Amino acid sequence: MTRHSIVFQVLRPAFLVLLSALALPVLAGCDSRNAFVPPPPPKVTVASPRVGPVVDYMEFTGTITPVESVDITARVTGVLRSAQFRDGALVRKGDPLFLIEPEPFQAALQRAEAELEVQRASLDRAETELARSRKLLSEKAGSEADVVRWQQQRDSSKAGISRANAQIETARIDLGYTRIAAPFDGQMTRRLVDPGNVVGPGAVTKLATIVRRDQVHVYFNINERDLLRLMGDKPKNGKNGTPPELPLELALADEEAFAHAGRLEYADPTVDPSTGTLLLRGIFSNSGGRLVPGLYARIRVAMGRRDAALLVPERALGQDQSGSYVMIVNAQNVAEQRPVKLGALHEGYRVVEKGLDAGDRVVVNGMQRARPGSPVDPVAADAAAPGADQGGKGDGKAAAKPAG
Repeated sequence: MTRHSIVFQVLRPAFLVLLSALALPVLAGCDSRNAFVPPPPPKVTVASPRVGPVVDYMEFTGTITPVESVDITARVTGVLRSAQFRDGALVRKGDPLFLIEPEPFQAALQRAEAELEVQRASLDRAETELARSRKLLSEKAGSEADVVRWQQQRDSSKAGISRANAQIETARIDLGYTRIAAPFDGQMTRRLVDPGNVVGPGAVTKLATIVRRDQVHVYFNINERDLLRLMGDKPKNGKNGTPPELPLELALADEEAFAHAGRLEYADPTVDPSTGTLLLRGIFSNSGGRLVPGLYARIRVAMGRRDAALLVPERALGQDQSGSYVMIVNAQNVAEQRPVKLGALHEGYRVVEKGLDAGDRVVVNGMQRARPGSPVDPVAADAAAPGADQGGKGDGKAAAKPAG
């Protein structure tokens, strides 16, 4: 046995003891790292439902139409002399629009007036001769046949005068049709016929269209359920079947606020059985000219006011097969899924008709991290960090348009 072997045999027990001492802390450390530590509950932002006054509305979609729209047509045949407006111009009632050559109609008027003079002269002669023949008959110097003949001539001349007067009136009317004026204040479309063309019966008769712009009509339909609700909440028809004085509000497609005020003006007398809807018509002022006929519009009708409605932001709502729900945090800081019945939308907040109490803590941010039955770490919206999504924080002004 060598000297190195002897040394190893002597030191071997001490070396093994040293290795064992070094291994014990390492094994103890491995056991500590493998122990399971549960993750902290997820943080969510919570807020109580906002309580405030809201106005309940019914909303509809309608079509804007002009209150008055008239096709300008040629009533007499002739050459179009001139168009006396600029395409698309605003015109006043009585402004000249078109001129059709008036000379033929002026000549017809003069001919009718000349015929009237002929018939008056014929009447004067017939009355003179009738008087003379009657005198001769009374003196036994004339015949009764002469009296009868001049009576007939007198009556014929009177009829001729009536006919001539009628021809004069017709000629004046036709002459008036050669000058076409605006029937009311409005805006012209482009002219459809250029000067120099023959217009009138048997030819092109539509020359342009004038549309009234200071007011507009909006037609919309109401279904049976909303109609019954409206009839139950609003006054009945006025005298002669006129619709009740029902205020309406209008917004265009690019407008969020219903800034245009109007009123209900007409309602069909019957419900259309094929659609189950009733046609309604509102009238709105259009002094700014923004309500262009042909546009679609949103109409709403105020149905009543509630002073203590519960509202939650839209982002706090979820949807599944059973309907709408919110996530709330109970007293043990455990998330619960609560089904709710929703009402109208008011500027980003939804009215909750049923399912919530004013003191409930609703998850308004981080709902995707909250699982029903699992604990969460709720942070009140008022205590959220600056710039964070604070959900329901606010002063209640966005809940609804103030009633009245």
